[in-house]
Amino acid sequence: MQVVFSERAYLAILSETTEKIKTETGGVFLGSYENGIWYVIEAIDPGPKSVFQVAYFEYDRKYTEHLINKIARLYQAKLTLIGLWHRHPGSMDVFSATDGGTNSDYAKLSPNGAVSVLVNVDPKFRMTPYHVASPLRYTKISYEVGDNLIPEHLLRLKCLEQSEHYINSYADKSHSDKVSFAKPEADFIRLLDDVKDKFTPCTVSKDEIRSGEAEKHMEFLIDSLLDDITYLTETRGLALKVEQDNGHIALSHKGTNGTITKSYFTYLPRRRLIVFSHGEVFYEYKTGLLSGLLADCVPTEKSFKAGLMQAMGIGKNTQGGK
Repeated sequence: MQVVFSERAYLAILSETTEKIKTETGGVFLGSYENGIWYVIEAIDPGPKSVFQVAYFEYDRKYTEHLINKIARLYQAKLTLIGLWHRHPGSMDVFSATDGGTNSDYAKLSPNGAVSVLVNVDPKFRMTPYHVASPLRYTKISYEVGDNLIPEHLLRLKCLEQSEHYINSYADKSHSDKVSFAKPEADFIRLLDDVKDKFTPCTVSKDEIRSGEAEKHMEFLIDSLLDDITYLTETRGLALKVEQDNGHIALSHKGTNGTITKSYFTYLPRRRLIVFSHGEVFYEYKTGLLSGLLADCVPTEKSFKAGLMQAMGIGKNTQGGK
């Protein structure tokens, strides 16, 4: 097992360490795990509201969650949160008990665990990467730096021309008779019923759903849902109404029989999990889940925009995306 840093990610770690040379600092990693190698494509800074002290550091979680979603959209590949790094004082290159809790949370995000890196300046800069497994277990691993060591598809940005074309065609849709959009389909609920056997059910208590903490993560929740909302409204032609409701996002739709149905999406910060309701059951949600599962049911007569969205990585290509 090994970690490979892009030149940009490595430079970001150096830059952040330089800026906070007298205190602890850190960041999170955006990348991919392939064939036993952790590829760190982006190192996200910890945010302006982080706590920086000589022997203590705390992330600005709201900021990092927001920035992860924004930067991930720039790449064609599906990059995910794969780990984190932080600086320790002096020559301490092992984790503290407090670090263990944070590392354990990150390791639970993926069956492959996570990568956690310690930085020391004693007196020269050095890094010590670890693989973190769940339940909490550390394995020291080696690392290399270089874009030439990273698979090309992980570094590839989305096509500029396609992005511009998408924006222009959307803005001019009312003035063009050449752009054909997908015809409205059946009820939103029926679409979910078609793929519900592929959802992952989860148990959610009433206290979690009522938690006021969800309000603080509304922007993150909206960012996470944006791709699927775009897919359902523009590609599937559903007239969805999107509402904020006490820390939840409600997607409501008036079906062909006149019945209005709603699905509620909410973020559970203590579990770092987005869930949504369908019927009387809650399911786990990840960005692109619905578009990924429903893409196989796209009508044969695809609209120009639907094809363009797929080429841009919105829709079927967003699910898994590795």
